[in-house]
Amino acid sequence: MTSRFLLAISTSSGVARVAAAAEPLSPLDLAGELFSFEITDYKSQSAQLLPLIQAHFQKVGLKSTECVAIAVDIGPGGFTSLRTACGVAQGLAVAWKVPTVPLSSFECMLPLPLPTRPVTVLTDARLNEIYAATLERLPCGTQWVQPPHLLPISILQTLEGEVVCDSQLFAQITLASDSVKQGEVSAVRLGQLAWQAFAAGRVAGAIDCQPLYVRDKVAQTTTERLALKHGVI
Repeated sequence: MTSRFLLAISTSSGVARVAAAAEPLSPLDLAGELFSFEITDYKSQSAQLLPLIQAHFQKVGLKSTECVAIAVDIGPGGFTSLRTACGVAQGLAVAWKVPTVPLSSFECMLPLPLPTRPVTVLTDARLNEIYAATLERLPCGTQWVQPPHLLPISILQTLEGEVVCDSQLFAQITLASDSVKQGEVSAVRLGQLAWQAFAAGRVAGAIDCQPLYVRDKVAQTTTERLALKHGVI
């Protein structure tokens, strides 16, 4: 029977993904999945998250007293989605008296086996831009080779090195390469990496669990959308 687990919440991709990860048998093992689910309806995520978490707890026999931390994907990603994930994580952390483990959406997209050399992760930022970061997983955690930043979408045709793209960007790549792979944000991966961070003491209080915003501007103005439609910009 599971004695301790970690709850992972990710909404950065626009799809709400939740997973419960059992405590690994050893520091070298990855956490096992106890349950996972998705909410694809963007508008109902904030209303459905807590009831579905409770329903899955009951289904697999988990108790909140067995949860050691709340892992949350802090982005970058959709403005409202990130606020939803962080808000739910903060509320549960306070109610259950546990810490949070904030990790980026780039880390949540890392493939298995976890890469032993730097990998660039790219996600669609809309507005003809890309969220990008180059990272490396070390025993002590994530090492940022290039921290999260914005790039023009045109760089998709000149990618070099090991790259992981989300499905929206991968579909726009015209030059195929074995070093460029498609990935997606995974709540299960979030839970696995969060256990490593938790074991190393890299946790945060509820109030410090905040969204990661790479840019201040989150949408086009009406004038900009109309200009783009008519080919002005």
